[in-house]
Amino acid sequence: MEENFDLLAQSRANYFTKGSPVQFVKVELLKGDVSGDIAVCLSFKNISAAPLAQLQITFKCKDRSGAVVCQDQFLYEGLNAAHGEVFGADDAVYISSSPIGSVEVELGTARFADGRTLDLTSYPRVRLAPPKKLPAELAEKLCERTRKEGLTVVPQVLDEGWYCACGAFHPREEDGVWCSECGSDRILLQNTLSSLLQGGSTAPATDDEPTRMVPPVRQEEPTRTVPPVSPRPAPAAPVDEEDEDVIIAPPRRSARPAAQPYAAQRQASRSQYHAREQYAGQYDEPEEDPRDIIAERIIRWAPPITAVLCAAIAAVGFLLTL
Repeated sequence: MEENFDLLAQSRANYFTKGSPVQFVKVELLKGDVSGDIAVCLSFKNISAAPLAQLQITFKCKDRSGAVVCQDQFLYEGLNAAHGEVFGADDAVYISSSPIGSVEVELGTARFADGRTLDLTSYPRVRLAPPKKLPAELAEKLCERTRKEGLTVVPQVLDEGWYCACGAFHPREEDGVWCSECGSDRILLQNTLSSLLQGGSTAPATDDEPTRMVPPVRQEEPTRTVPPVSPRPAPAAPVDEEDEDVIIAPPRRSARPAAQPYAAQRQASRSQYHAREQYAGQYDEPEEDPRDIIAERIIRWAPPITAVLCAAIAAVGFLLTL
């Protein structure tokens, strides 16, 4: 029996697997609306040019005290994940009746659509520098300008890759400037943020959407239907180092309004500008007609010119009579 699961908590991977064509992205905990059980869902991304057909991984779930509650393998089959596509969020790898504190994920083998199989266990993990958070007011303006939600991270380029404002990390092996999760363009996103920092909440009149957007690969939904899996018994395996774990944190819920104060401010500025234009149009002095200028000059100079001509004609007539 299937039931709907609501998002309870999530965390992004704090590392990337250097050189690997498949990357672990994040872990999510979903809570069933009927049973109350917690489903553990893992997300991965294919960054190779070839479509991914199958992925085998090993995962280890721990409770909040650090004790292992489940250690098992999971096989993602029937995939057709293209370059940059995120998958796995709709598949529960473990169902638990108690809270989960952290999850460790290890990549196993990948099989591509061309039949090629690749062992992913030899690729080293590289710890990521934590992303920098945007100030709340600046994040609000960036979301409004780009018409996107959840842009809370400073977009930045690192030696290993780049962070998008949505928090997604893209290693250099991914080789692209588009965020596969939110659809933002990295360069234009940074330019938009720079314009906001430089004084600038005002955008050029022709720049209605300065950040190009493409539809994200997978739209997030408030609820999901997850096929149930049978709970696995906890093995007697020792607990690994904490550095290998991804600590699961509750999702950040945005309490900001739909940016109405900022929109109202822009609208007020535009209204004041149009009011000034209308005022200038009503009370500026009218331009002088060139024909009026010529007529004024004729009236001013006609009498003296006429007097001189009359005097000259009289003088010529007097000389002719002699």
